[in-house]
Amino acid sequence: MKQLNTLNKLVLATIGLSVAQVGFAQDKRSLEATDRPGVPANLGQPANGTVASGEAAGTAASDAGAQRPVKLKKKGVSTYFGYSSKYFYRSNALMTSGASEQKSAMWTNTFFAGAGLGVIETDSSVITPYVGGSWTINDYIKGELSPFNYNSSGAYALLMAQYGNGWSTRAGVSYASDRSTENDTEDYKEFFPSIGVMKAYSLSDSTLGIFDASVGKHITDSFDLVKGTDAGTLDNWEMSASYGLRWRPSERLSFGPQYRLSYKVYDDGSNKDRDDLTNMVSLRIAYELASSVTLDLSTAYTKRATSGVASGLDLDFENVDAGAGLSLNARF
Repeated sequence: MKQLNTLNKLVLATIGLSVAQVGFAQDKRSLEATDRPGVPANLGQPANGTVASGEAAGTAASDAGAQRPVKLKKKGVSTYFGYSSKYFYRSNALMTSGASEQKSAMWTNTFFAGAGLGVIETDSSVITPYVGGSWTINDYIKGELSPFNYNSSGAYALLMAQYGNGWSTRAGVSYASDRSTENDTEDYKEFFPSIGVMKAYSLSDSTLGIFDASVGKHITDSFDLVKGTDAGTLDNWEMSASYGLRWRPSERLSFGPQYRLSYKVYDDGSNKDRDDLTNMVSLRIAYELASSVTLDLSTAYTKRATSGVASGLDLDFENVDAGAGLSLNARF
């Protein structure tokens, strides 16, 4: 009888733990869907696109006919730094599905800096090493979501080769970390080695077309309900591609619609055999108040479809962001 009671307790404990794990996965912030600081989005793009918060300068022609980043020196180090503040509505604040979906405004404040470590010119390209980092405060305005407030830090190092035909290639590694404001614990961190290509070309005097594709491996440590940390559960390979336009009808005003497709394959732990397919459509409208001050309006729609997860666990979600931001940038 004692053995039977012991067995019953073990079974009930196992069932309770399983339910708790599923419930926790549904009611926490989706770590793998969180926006984090990384490599500046417009690194290496031609100069008619407006510089956004956390982004480096555009490019100008080099002596080799390739595209060299504006403000980069042929010798020595060229740096940029700045601050960005954004306030926006998020329809699915925790990037979850079902009953745990909650709407909230968010306020983010980012401090960022980076450097181009000179240039190396070849017969057909310009090669530039880049390093940079950032720190972001992420606050949910809705009171009951305040326990999910977090700070993100990021850093990157990469080599970019730019060619005269508008193509560029890059290889590097970035680091990101999320730390809970409420608990002062590191909930997530990752290293992301990746390679990528980009093609920027003029459609008219005021419009650029920009294609980008990359592949990389997210090597993660993430918070786990039982163990505290669970290295590898969210490890995944990511392949992504995007196409966008940069239309600049006047010297100060620019429009940037973009479509991005991402496919992730998870290869370890409880997420092994999981696949994520994410579609995102976005629009950014930027106005330069001054040479180093930019006001922008932005909106984005994101939809993720997930397969290969345990029965009863729904990780699909949809989300809409819409808001405004102000950024300050300085370069020397």
